[in-house]
Amino acid sequence: MAAKPRDAVRRGPSMVRISERLTRLQPAATRVVSEKAADLRRQGRDIISLSTGEPDFVSPPAVMEAARRALDAGHTFYTPAAGLLELREEVARYYKTRFALEYEAREVMIGAGGKPLLFEACAALLNPGDEAIIIAPAFVSYVEQVRFCDAKPVIIETDPQTLDFSLGDIRAAITDRTRMIMLNAPNNPSGRIYGDDLVVGLCELAIEHDLTIINDEIYERIIFDGITYRNPLNLCPAARNRMLHINGASKSLAMTGWRIGFAIGPAELIKRMTMLQGHNTSGPSSIAQWAALGGLRNGQEQIDAMAAQYQKRKDLITARLGRMPYLRYIPPQGAFYIFADIRAAYGKSVGDMTITDDVSFCEALLEYAEIAAIPGAAFLQPGFFRMSFATSEDIIETAMTRMHDFLAALA
Repeated sequence: MAAKPRDAVRRGPSMVRISERLTRLQPAATRVVSEKAADLRRQGRDIISLSTGEPDFVSPPAVMEAARRALDAGHTFYTPAAGLLELREEVARYYKTRFALEYEAREVMIGAGGKPLLFEACAALLNPGDEAIIIAPAFVSYVEQVRFCDAKPVIIETDPQTLDFSLGDIRAAITDRTRMIMLNAPNNPSGRIYGDDLVVGLCELAIEHDLTIINDEIYERIIFDGITYRNPLNLCPAARNRMLHINGASKSLAMTGWRIGFAIGPAELIKRMTMLQGHNTSGPSSIAQWAALGGLRNGQEQIDAMAAQYQKRKDLITARLGRMPYLRYIPPQGAFYIFADIRAAYGKSVGDMTITDDVSFCEALLEYAEIAAIPGAAFLQPGFFRMSFATSEDIIETAMTRMHDFLAALA
């Protein structure tokens, strides 16, 4: 019998060859902790999860009604790869109303959430060996997406007392391979909104060195204590051709599961990102796009109501945290997170566990207080941990009582 050709030999499951770039990819810590908390709940543990950055509100009536109308009208077909023209025009109108910035529909792209748009921006801007500046603490996906493009993330550490970055540090980090800077405000995980002088300085560096700023402002509608969030171009209009805004419906409109994000920026960059999306997802769900359009047009009252609830929750959790030992938090100015410094608890013990870093702290917190939180190391800021207060006041009260008892019991 003739031997089979070598390429016809069937490989076993263990022989699948995974690409090197994918084997370098690390899972998102936020998802890992959330899934572990859910698994412990299935085992009967009374776990309170403060790990997920997801509003607990159901999408507003304006969103639901627009989706129903789209279904009744039979809008179940492909949309243009860049997204519905009506939705792109509405996003451009929103940026004009909200920030007094003029954009055309061709400078707007709709994606299946903010993460795919961030990835498409990295793929459009980065070649192998290029560098991207990332300011810590940072959203967990920035580093992995840059690495996946065979580029190098350059991490800028911030002052642990304020979480502000230094323009001098960023200038020193710029090389002839630097292509982009990631800016995220209100920041995930800290809720920090950077001062005008820092933002203007960053824009000026981008202009000087021919860099693109990825301005991730997905939380810009969730702001506290009367603070005003200003888009970077309100502070430095000259940076318009150096700025790509990433926004979306997930946070402000409580539409996480609908997966709708917006990218707004230079037409050529949007064109290239759209081309990539056309070969990847072909664009987001048509019904989800019509739903987001309804939310943008008619959901302002619900957006304001949710923002007011986040303010109450922020006030509640910070009041409780202010009376706890070993913990120092950075007051959030936006988003719905507390980012707290836990280094004072290093060396303390509970049960058979000793706290040596932020990871072991979160492990002990989960085991002995049944609270799930995210270690700061996941956000490039060891010594801290993140809690989400996108949950009810009753749950926050219960979680804070458990946390106080846990901290008070540390030996």
